[in-house]
Amino acid sequence: MHEPMTTATAGEPPPADPEKGQRTEPRPGTAAWWLARESEPARQRRRRSLTLDAVLDAAMDLLDTRGAAALTMRNIADALGCTQASLYRHVRNREELVTLLVDRAVGLASAAPPDDLDWAEKAAWSSRRFREHLLRHPGVASLLRGTERLGPNSLAGVQYSLELFIGAGLSPRLASAAASSLATFVIGSVHLNLGLDMSNPEESRHRRLLYRSRDAAAFPLLVQHADTLAEVSSDDEFEVGLTALLTGFRSLLANGLLEPPSDVQ
Repeated sequence: MHEPMTTATAGEPPPADPEKGQRTEPRPGTAAWWLARESEPARQRRRRSLTLDAVLDAAMDLLDTRGAAALTMRNIADALGCTQASLYRHVRNREELVTLLVDRAVGLASAAPPDDLDWAEKAAWSSRRFREHLLRHPGVASLLRGTERLGPNSLAGVQYSLELFIGAGLSPRLASAAASSLATFVIGSVHLNLGLDMSNPEESRHRRLLYRSRDAAAFPLLVQHADTLAEVSSDDEFEVGLTALLTGFRSLLANGLLEPPSDVQ
């Protein structure tokens, strides 16, 4: 069962439980919220020219140009030339907007890999595409933190990953864990490098100088390999990690470990 939606007016704060002082609506992004959203009647939309897609387009533009901090209902309304009340006919609040925006962004990053690749090569191809999309839209990466990724586009991605890993021979449980770990790695790799430009020659030069200037007794390897270490890019880091993960999944299959190790009591 899922928690029922209340009859709150769109745009108003979530209703509170009079005894507990807590919201009674499901939190946007949870399984209960997605289920309730599917079952609720369509909301009235008086301005036919203003669609949910238009709202999400404006939100994405704002996110790309000004960052997550500027992603407010007021700023989106200003960008669309409408009132905030018009937005509330499509989304109840910023939290709901972000949930829908993230799921839509995941869908835009999806595409079918070439047919001539094996399961691991397809997983690598899709991982690279997802990372490239997040690097083009770093604001989306910042919003993915703590999300449950249960929307229709996100679930389509889960279905695709399960087909790859179960098709390769992993159990459904291990396939789900493998797919989740791969997605977590991609998102984490982008998060770690947000705001950094490790391809900048000046940054590499300063890293080299920093490594060389350390105390050789305390940091012998940093000093010895300063030139090489300064050239390691975020792309290098990503490719090494991606290869390690997929090699590990291949090893699980080769050694017949088709269930997560945690299953072993």
